[in-house]
Amino acid sequence: MKELSLYADAECWKFKWEHPDEFASYGCGPGGVGDILIPDTVWITVSIRDACRIHDWGYRHCMESSEEDRARHDRILRNNAIRIVNHYTKSKLLKWLRYRRVQTYYAMVKRFGSNAYWEERNNADEYKVV
Repeated sequence: MKELSLYADAECWKFKWEHPDEFASYGCGPGGVGDILIPDTVWITVSIRDACRIHDWGYRHCMESSEEDRARHDRILRNNAIRIVNHYTKSKLLKWLRYRRVQTYYAMVKRFGSNAYWEERNNADEYKVV
């Protein structure tokens, strides 16, 4: 089988090597019950967890802080997830269904990911009780 290659910033691969346990804790859902609603798999057997881990790293650790950068990490999620689906799916019907699920994940982070992205960018001492 052909080797699967995923895209990430060089700093992401370095982080994965230096902090394997933290990187392994990343995934598609927000944690807790949210992981049931947003699983790491698309249509049961194909895991896109590595695409989500790279996306989480981008939200948490990437040096740039702009909506354009957030959008770039959302596109990286989609493109890596599509690579995974292409690599592991032979059936045209399953591939189509998995593409639709990947597109849904992308649409959700594009639409609702801004709060999570910016929460990772603010320091605790910048928050004030109002």
